[in-house]
Amino acid sequence: MARGYDLLGNIAIIEEESRAKERARARELLATHRQVSTVLAKAGAVTGIYRIRKVRYVAGERNYTADYRENNCLFRFDVRKTFFSNRLSFERTRILGLVKPRERVMVLFAGVGPFAIEIAKSHPKTTVRCIELNRNAYNYLLDNVRLNKVHNVTAQCGSVKRLSGDNEGFADRVVMPMPKTSLSFLDDALRVSKKKSVVHIYTFGPAESVVGDTKMAIREHAKRNGYKVRFLLDRVVRPYSARETEIVLDYAIIRK
Repeated sequence: MARGYDLLGNIAIIEEESRAKERARARELLATHRQVSTVLAKAGAVTGIYRIRKVRYVAGERNYTADYRENNCLFRFDVRKTFFSNRLSFERTRILGLVKPRERVMVLFAGVGPFAIEIAKSHPKTTVRCIELNRNAYNYLLDNVRLNKVHNVTAQCGSVKRLSGDNEGFADRVVMPMPKTSLSFLDDALRVSKKKSVVHIYTFGPAESVVGDTKMAIREHAKRNGYKVRFLLDRVVRPYSARETEIVLDYAIIRK
């Protein structure tokens, strides 16, 4: 059985190996996964402010547009131009299960829309806003809103630091799926939050210290900015590298 691959609907993305091993893995995936019509290989690390990874064609149809289904939603996106992680599927399911009727939800770093659209479709009485910097991802986000026929999502294209002020005091719940730099956006999470709100922040760090370091950073931010914080949950999302682990930390913002 082939291992070490990401399955994005009709596209499978495998780890970079020798060409012979890649072709063998591709044949296996095409034979065992009926929905897979294209196999690509990773051709570098995720890089840049848009978190893009280069990929290389290996086998099947020469196609780079994924049709990926999750939680009764369909997402369409070009894997060369956007960031998408199927490994956050558990987190998306977990968070949409926490959302309450008529909540107002803000998704920062929204990508092609998986958190925003899944929440909106499962909770049609919520109001969901999102911000995405990558113009390609933003355009796919708008397409996916239409594709999934959700009418309670609005999106802005641009920098979170520039656009958070447009959404001041909006959110009962804030989702921050940008683990590399999320802690530098604590001001923005606070700005878009109501006096009482819940934040889901994703971050990377050494497995032995990332939870403690993240809590300390949030406590210090709370002290500087005059609000109270209550930690609700922390969990490992996935090992990211030999040295780093991705975690999620849920915390409540409480202001007078």
